[in-house]
Amino acid sequence: MKNNRTSGNRSGKRHTGQVGGHLFWPVERWQALQLDALRRHISHAGKSTYYAGVLPGTIQSLEHLVEFSLTHKDQLAAAGDAAFACKSQDVREWVTTSGTTGKPLRVPLTESDLHRLAENEAVALNIAGLNRGDTLILALALDRMFVAGLAYWLGAQKLGAACIRAGAAYCAQLDILQSLVHRGARTFVITVPSLLAGAGNAASRDRPAPEIQAVIGIGEPLRTAALVPNALALRLMDKLGVPAISTYACTETCSTFAEGPLCVGGHLNPALAVVEIINEQGSPVAAGTMGEVVVTPLGVEGMPLVRFCTGDIAALYTDPCPCGRTTPRLGPILGRKRQLLKVRGSSLFPSAIADCLNGIPEVRDYAIIAHREHDLSDRIELHVCLTKSSSAIRERLALTVRALLKVQPKIIFSSISAIRELQSAANPRKPARFIDRRVS
Repeated sequence: MKNNRTSGNRSGKRHTGQVGGHLFWPVERWQALQLDALRRHISHAGKSTYYAGVLPGTIQSLEHLVEFSLTHKDQLAAAGDAAFACKSQDVREWVTTSGTTGKPLRVPLTESDLHRLAENEAVALNIAGLNRGDTLILALALDRMFVAGLAYWLGAQKLGAACIRAGAAYCAQLDILQSLVHRGARTFVITVPSLLAGAGNAASRDRPAPEIQAVIGIGEPLRTAALVPNALALRLMDKLGVPAISTYACTETCSTFAEGPLCVGGHLNPALAVVEIINEQGSPVAAGTMGEVVVTPLGVEGMPLVRFCTGDIAALYTDPCPCGRTTPRLGPILGRKRQLLKVRGSSLFPSAIADCLNGIPEVRDYAIIAHREHDLSDRIELHVCLTKSSSAIRERLALTVRALLKVQPKIIFSSISAIRELQSAANPRKPARFIDRRVS
């Protein structure tokens, strides 16, 4: 199989001209579209008890949005149904957040929201290269009230692509995954990247599936802060010989930042969201500067939000993108604010440790556990499953991790079943590779 180490996909600049065409508009033109949508959104958001009497009747410009109060997850959790702006009989789907950093939050989706969700993912998947007549293998969860699988299915249907709802289990063995590919059909796989990167090697480079165009990764970053493929992306591309493309969204906003052919970062869809990056004081930061991602999803009926703080840390880039789209791009999510680790005077996110482990070929899967050592430092414990083990491999792994952390963490070498049990115990809905056992 041909090894393509680029981060786009083989479709080049293939674009329908119908879906997502506004992302190529001059900035002033899509900003006018965005402002119009924002005004309608704020008017509707005021119908919820949570925002009633708080939001102004109108907004003069996009720049004035920073004058509105921020909305935090704990505030939404406390508000409950008061954050809803629809009648209960208008809800067509209930979804919940994963609860990674707290109690899962219920989110209502009306019929209008489902149409918006389909439009959102149709544009995102088209950026990745998916078009009418192509096939999308959904190797991820489509149950447990996850919105992601539903969103990708709706988006693919709107594009006119065929779907194979395989589920996450099909990532366990590459030959099983490749058996789903229909000969001659351009195929994309959407999944949690580490599940596929750690899959068995039953598939051979002598028996490729040339129809697979790219892997679309969810839930995990595939780029470094320098916007180049990280260790997980390189490992995935080496294993399958196809590009690895990033996509990012969160359940509360249902607004996707999608990467695709020649893109460097995930593009904002200005018809469906406004994005900001803020510092610890809540003030906007300059382009390219790390901060918290704040999203105002546009056109939401069930639970309309204004300046929602996602808790995710990333940077926004506004310089020209090689793909030709003119909207800002979101860089990789480096971590969650609440997950920042302090280790012997240094601060880092669990994603840095994950990238370190993903760069070791013999690592099949892992769990990173954080304990509170004292107020100024955390204690890290690693549970690692190796594809093959020897004293030399274990020593190399320990030295690599020590070089990153500047201290030797406790490393427990475990079976894959023990690792998966740890992951599922921490979060039954999706594999938890970072487990936070620090006491606040």
